Amino acid sequence: MSRIMTPQQLKARLAKLGPAGFKEVRKGMVAAVGEVEGEAKKFCTPGHSPYSKAPYTDDRDTQREPPHMRDTIKGKVQMTKTNIKGTIGTPKHYALAVHDGTKKMAGRPFLYDAIRSKRKRTTQLIKDSLKRGLELEAKQ
Repeated sequence: MSRIMTPQQLKARLAKLGPAGFKEVRKGMVAAVGEVEGEAKKFCTPGHSPYSKAPYTDDRDTQREPPHMRDTIKGKVQMTKTNIKGTIGTPKHYALAVHDGTKKMAGRPFLYDAIRSKRKRTTQLIKDSLKRGLELEAKQ
C-alpha cells in the first residue's frame, strides 16, 4: 500500500532511516550511476554516439594518450550517515574541452546527454530503492 507524504514528512522519515534502509537506498544509487556511466561510454564510442564525430581517438594516432577517454569514465557513490551522492566523470585533461567545446570545436556533452537520456530510468531506480528502504524500516 502506498502512502502519500509531504516533502517534510519524507525528510523526517529519511532522517530516521537505519542501516538496512540506507543500504537499500545505496543500491538504487549504485544502479543509477551505472546506467549513466554506461550511456556516457556509449556516447563516446564510434558508431554508437549521437554526435557526428564521437569523442574517441583513433588507435593508430601516435599522439594518443592511452587509454581512451571512454575507458576512463567511472561512476562512484559516496556515503555519509545522512547523504548518498553519485558522481560520474573522467580524469582525462581534455574531457572538459570535448564536453563543452572550444572556439575551434563544437561541444559533445556526453555526460550531460547521458544523464538526460537516462533520467526516467535513474529516477525510477532511486524511487524504488527509497520505497524498499522505507518499507524495511517500517517492518523493524
